[in-house]
Amino acid sequence: MSKLAQGDKLPQITFNLIDGGSLTLPDQIVTRYVALLFYRGNW
Repeated sequence: MSKLAQGDKLPQITFNLIDGGSLTLPDQIVTRYVALLFYRGNW
């Protein structure tokens, strides 16, 4: 996958949440702007 450029649409991706649920982006975004932060943790 190539990098996103300004104005590109977010590709559909599903994240598994720590509470057992899931979050699908961009389908579940309710605002126009979103910031995503990825934390690696202790791997």
